[in-house]
Amino acid sequence: MKLTVLYGTETGNSEGLAKKVAAKGEKNGVTVDLVDLSDYSVEKLAAIQNPVLVIISTWDDGAPPPTCVDFCDELFAASVDLSHLEYAVLALGDNEYMQFCECGKKVDAKLAALGAKAVLPRTDMGADFMVTYIGWSKDFWKAMKDVYGVGAA
Repeated sequence: MKLTVLYGTETGNSEGLAKKVAAKGEKNGVTVDLVDLSDYSVEKLAAIQNPVLVIISTWDDGAPPPTCVDFCDELFAASVDLSHLEYAVLALGDNEYMQFCECGKKVDAKLAALGAKAVLPRTDMGADFMVTYIGWSKDFWKAMKDVYGVGAA
């Protein structure tokens, strides 16, 4: 089975978590494609036939990371049918900001509005994301096992 992990980052935290997911996936027989959203398009997203995990941070007060602005602008303006797509969103942010994890919330809402089906509810993580990640990872891989029969329970 294949999993596509799309990450959007400015400081490297989302990329670091994406690499952790990839390592866990590989240990559990899942082929993982790691893709930086700075070099991605909605057209490519629409062509994916396997589950997608989006790990994205929020920059400043609710904005996407600067490297992902083009992808996010394209996604938020898109009207493509994504009803075949199954996904999960892991949102990172700073709880000091009013619009905590806003970019991840917008990505999740837009994917759902385009017909994609969430296999796990969006998870928002703050500055202590490594602590939160451990529980999220267990939930994510349990969902992968329940839905696709792969991964650790």
